[in-house]
Amino acid sequence: MVEIKHDESLDDLILSGLKIIQKKSGFRFAIDAVLLAHFTSLENKDKVIDLGTGTGIIPLLLTTRCEDLDITAVEIQGDMVEMAKRSLELNNLDNIRIIQGDFRELESLYNDKFNLVISNPPYLPLNQGKISPREDIALSRHELKCNLREVISTASRLLKMGGRFSLVHRSERLAEIITEFTRKNIEPKRLRLVYPQLEKPSNLVLLEGIKGAKPGLKIEKPLAVYDGQGNYTQEVLKFYGGDFNA
Repeated sequence: MVEIKHDESLDDLILSGLKIIQKKSGFRFAIDAVLLAHFTSLENKDKVIDLGTGTGIIPLLLTTRCEDLDITAVEIQGDMVEMAKRSLELNNLDNIRIIQGDFRELESLYNDKFNLVISNPPYLPLNQGKISPREDIALSRHELKCNLREVISTASRLLKMGGRFSLVHRSERLAEIITEFTRKNIEPKRLRLVYPQLEKPSNLVLLEGIKGAKPGLKIEKPLAVYDGQGNYTQEVLKFYGGDFNA
């Protein structure tokens, strides 16, 4: 029997009957992780690494799209790692391994090993916004342990030549992201802007690049999270596997 602690919730992901253990308050996964998991290109037998996995939401969602994946997930916070491991046990998943540690310091044996690196990193530089007094929230929002350049540099080091790096981040940092991709020999290949509603400015960007690829970027159609009535759009509902507007 997998333990659910008094300050935790067991949340149904709907898709494939999967469930995830999270804190009732504090850090909980958000829609950006869901969007990234569904945007990312997957191939059978991909060797995948998730940088900063939190409670393991992205690896769980990836398994609903492709069962034949070999996934490593890295997280620096011990309590998150412990929750993620219990979620894996609960869902009887043995193709996901959770590693506690700083992904910037992964051993050289991981270099050039992965077909896919994926990350939903902290969005905010230290000089932007108020840092939360809660460590779990602070580490998920602000670049306290790693910055954007370090995330992209690590991804490039871990990727095989021809491997893919998939990232979600704030749209306002897109120019910086593309600069760092190309500086680290990751060619941007797919880009999709996310909008709260289509009439509002984009707040998120989904970007996928290929290590060592030739130039050629595909701009995909905009993704709106909510319609004009404030309900999830049909595309987003499909990601969640249910009609939550009813």
